[in-house]
Amino acid sequence: MIAVFTPLFIHGHGQLAPTQWSLGKRSVVLGIILSLYPLGQFIGSPILGALSDRFGRRLPLNVSIGLCVLGYVVIAYAVGGQVLWLLMAALFATGIIEANIAIAQSAIADVTAEAERGRRFGYIYVAVSLAYVIGPLVGGKLADPSLVSWFGPAIPFWATAILIAFSFLYTFGVFRETLPPDKRLKGTLAKSIVNIASIFTDCGIRRIYLSNFLLYLAIFGFFRCFPMFIVDEFGLDVSTESEFIAWVAVPIILMNFFVNALVFKRLSYRMAAVIGGVLMGGFMVIVVLPNEQWVLWITLFLVAAPLALCMTAIASLISSVVGADRQGRVMGNNQAIQVGAEGLSGILGGLIAAIAIWLPLVVLAGIAMAGVVLLIFKPLPAATDTC
Repeated sequence: MIAVFTPLFIHGHGQLAPTQWSLGKRSVVLGIILSLYPLGQFIGSPILGALSDRFGRRLPLNVSIGLCVLGYVVIAYAVGGQVLWLLMAALFATGIIEANIAIAQSAIADVTAEAERGRRFGYIYVAVSLAYVIGPLVGGKLADPSLVSWFGPAIPFWATAILIAFSFLYTFGVFRETLPPDKRLKGTLAKSIVNIASIFTDCGIRRIYLSNFLLYLAIFGFFRCFPMFIVDEFGLDVSTESEFIAWVAVPIILMNFFVNALVFKRLSYRMAAVIGGVLMGGFMVIVVLPNEQWVLWITLFLVAAPLALCMTAIASLISSVVGADRQGRVMGNNQAIQVGAEGLSGILGGLIAAIAIWLPLVVLAGIAMAGVVLLIFKPLPAATDTC
């Protein structure tokens, strides 16, 4: 979505982003467009996480992936037909039903000792990072009509719908339940829906939730805002822009495969998050300084490497302070915080970019430092403390 929508809205395209709109207006609308999918995930994540504690991991996972196929069909249709309201509604609804990474994290926690959790959570981000390489590269090419006449902005989403359909068939046939019936929590759907309130009422870990929120806001704000900056600053088309987006995923893969596990053997999850957050924020500022396009290959790499360490560390930190009976709910809440921050970062980035296209990256660097401060200057409370 970032690779396809960013040049489409920054440069202007048909009824989705008319060229007569100012750059500021197109930036704001782009921020809203990029926020709707994760805002849907914000609502869906705690529900799916809690339901996976109640019904097991397999059923909610399969249902969410199956419905996601339909969601991407509607997204593709809306992009192809240039129907802005339908695109916005489809992005939000699909985000709600696709919020299933929390289930994957909970399934890993079900079968993994705490000492190994950071390494195996890192594998999730390896998978995500591989998708960040393949998705933008392939999607950027599929959206470029100069390569094939019938390519365009809707084609990547049709391709994604087909890919998710194969994912559903694979998961339905291969994934086995990891949460035995005797370990499942009793509850109702209504209780699952209000589960997100525990983000604010769980005294034991709500400060970790807040720190994670700020760090996620910086992390996903970076993913949304640096494409705006480089597309406007260097006049990139969708194909070239997608190459830089894919490049950002390379250090994330390298870190999660080869570095993070070594770091977690020597440092606590909290200290790893602090170091990663400080370096990420510091390097984020330097992205906007050089005026040569080739320098982006260096500066983007420098941001993404500590970003990968920070992202894995903060997810592992919050998982490590709760028991097995709360993994689904807590990881669902954490995923909701993540995607809520992701959604807010799109709106915030779009509004700030309307002032100056480079300014969001500087603001996000400051937000990352604020998240780090919460982890540095106060001791982490016991996870059993409740309000």
